[in-house]
Amino acid sequence: MKSLPHSDIDDLYLYAQLVAEDAEEASVLLAKALDARGKGNRSEASELIQLIAGRHMSDGGAWLTKRQVPQALEELLPRMLSRFSPPRRIAVVRAFKDNDGSASDREVFLISVRRALESDGLTSVARRLTMEGLEESMRQYLNTQMADVPETIRERWEAANRPAAPASPAVGRQFPLPARIAAGVLVILVSAAIGSWITSPSSSSSTTRSELFDTLSNLDSGSPEFRAGDAEQVERFLTDRLDWRLAVPSLDEGMIEGVSVGALDGELSFPVIHYKDQGMETELHIFVLDYRFLESARRSYVVDSSILKQIAETGSVEVRNAPDFFRVTWRFRDDIYVAVSPISDPNLRSRFRFE
Repeated sequence: MKSLPHSDIDDLYLYAQLVAEDAEEASVLLAKALDARGKGNRSEASELIQLIAGRHMSDGGAWLTKRQVPQALEELLPRMLSRFSPPRRIAVVRAFKDNDGSASDREVFLISVRRALESDGLTSVARRLTMEGLEESMRQYLNTQMADVPETIRERWEAANRPAAPASPAVGRQFPLPARIAAGVLVILVSAAIGSWITSPSSSSSTTRSELFDTLSNLDSGSPEFRAGDAEQVERFLTDRLDWRLAVPSLDEGMIEGVSVGALDGELSFPVIHYKDQGMETELHIFVLDYRFLESARRSYVVDSSILKQIAETGSVEVRNAPDFFRVTWRFRDDIYVAVSPISDPNLRSRFRFE
């Protein structure tokens, strides 16, 4: 079913998908945007989604002739976009999709893509990449990877905006009262069954899944894979090894010992920063996660949503003092930092400083 004339529902849903964590949240953002449209808000689709997300979200030629370039970009583009903040994600996609954004957005993104390709050991691919090739790859990515508006939402919205049909007199035979009551009960039972199916987990398992943050807190991180004494060295290692540009904090009354790459189930990788806590005379670690990692981890672990809500605002922290560990969790930019110490330290978060 096509959208109504002059409707920007498709653009609204595209931008919602760029900033949402999953399809459910994208649908919620779309519903709020359509409600704003109904109340007369005529902001551009990208601006309206950013406004709503800020209020409701927690804190050569077309396809270059050599197939190696589009194959590399197919994997690289979503990985790079996932590192950007939601407003930056929208700005970059809008610059390529509508060709009406800042030319500098396209140029800066082209440079970033080339550098990422070089970090992956694809220097020859990076040299062949042109702006035209990147634009075509971005269009291909948006057309194939971004889902269409769910039909249930589109139909409900279009039905609400369709002119009402004139009322017609009822015809036909009225069913007896007992038959109408039985039909009503049947509708209730069927609706309850459908609701139970929708809200039930997508897959059942006889094994109880572990809680992700508690699993990390009890993880044996071993020794640093790469020993370094300052944050800059650790940041360079993570950029080269994981293509992950993150800020590494220093520790008051402590020192950085190095970094390693942790893993859960052999495939969920994340940085582990090792510290020597001289004040407490012990070692502690910081596990760094991002929201894409959390989405992948949900398949095997329970991700405590209350923790994510607690750290949604900049400056907010979640603290857990368990018998075996002391944990402080907070968000900095688009990354989640989980500091774990064997000794309780109420001032632990304030001792970490970002230069």
